[in-house]
Formats: sequence, structure tokens, C-alpha cells
Amino acid sequence: MPVNEKFFLWQYTGYFFTAERKQNTFALSPPGVMYRVKPWMEVWAGMLPSYTDNYVKSNSWELRPLIGLRTAIPNKRKLNIYNFARYEFKFVNQDGNMQSIPRFRNRIGFDMPLQTGDRRWTPRTFYSITDFEPIWRLDDKYLEKLRLRAGAGYIINRNLAVELIHHTEWAGAKGEPKKYVGNLWRINFKIVVPRGVKALMPRVDVDD
Repeated sequence: MPVNEKFFLWQYTGYFFTAERKQNTFALSPPGVMYRVKPWMEVWAGMLPSYTDNYVKSNSWELRPLIGLRTAIPNKRKLNIYNFARYEFKFVNQDGNMQSIPRFRNRIGFDMPLQTGDRRWTPRTFYSITDFEPIWRLDDKYLEKLRLRAGAGYIINRNLAVELIHHTEWAGAKGEPKKYVGNLWRINFKIVVPRGVKALMPRVDVDD
């Protein structure tokens, strides 16, 4: 939701069901802040809390404050080519034990409208989504996981878009090669509240 031409508020709500782990996760964040330094540069800050209901072990909750920098490459074809770098500090509580995990993640993304000319990024049009993101553990100093996402989005109107995204992940312990660990399907609903500022689609998402 734009506050003015420079400051925007964002909010993240999510539900995740992981069958192989037998768990449900619920996420509901307080409003975060995005500051537009330049048309091609944004600073993000916020908090991602979540609660996990485990079927076979005790439940857990997590707090994840984050700060990030998103930069984009301006171009005449209106391709959404961006880099979204984030520092986050995960606090995970389970069985009364608190674990803190500092991480750095860097997503390189490419979103392309599937129409040409003035129809690009307009209502009732589709676009493709592709991005690659390595995630580093800063406490143990190693690459924790690699994530590849691909999917498609549909702009319903100037303030609402829906996306279907497939995630593939590779992970491994420190010093070990990364192995395929699974995949998931995700449905995104992106809502932009205009408040006198032109709605912008697509908006980068703050992934879990």
C-alpha cells in the first residue's frame, strides 16, 4: 500500500502444508516498510512471524526480522529483471529452546510479460516468473540451500494478480555437496492498494 511516492507498506500472510514433514505452518506479518530510493532501487524492512503445527513432534514458532535491497535493470521492453538481496535473523523456538540463525539470501529474478506493446503488464494478461536464490548461513559460514522457482502470473486488474509458482530446492550440511531435497507448489495473491499512487504490477514477493 503506497503511503506516498517514496514510502510503501507491505504485509505477508501465508499458509503452508508440508505432507512429507507432516506439518502446517501459518504466517502473518505486521506491516513492513519499503522505501523507493530510485525508480530502480528499493530498501525493504520488516518482520516475518510464523507458527508451525507439527503432527509428530512439538510445535514451534519463528520470528524473522529482515532488511533487503532490491535493484532492477530499467529497459524499454518492460522486462522485470531484478536482484533482491536480504539479510535476515531467524529466531526459532521449540521445546523452550531458542535457536538464532543469521542468513543472507540473494534472489536474481526475471519476469516477462507474455504480451507485446501497450498490453504488457495490463489487466487480463499473463506473465512468466523465473528466479534463482542461494541462501547462506552466516553463523556457520556455508551455503545452506539453493532455490529455483518458475511459474506464471495473471493480472486480474490493476490492483490484483495471482501467481502459480513451482519451487525446487537443493540443500546440504556444511562441507557436503548440495542434494535435491524436494519441491513445492505455491499460489500467490498480490494485492496493491492504490491510495492515489499508480498501482505497479508485478511486485516482488518476500518469500519464506
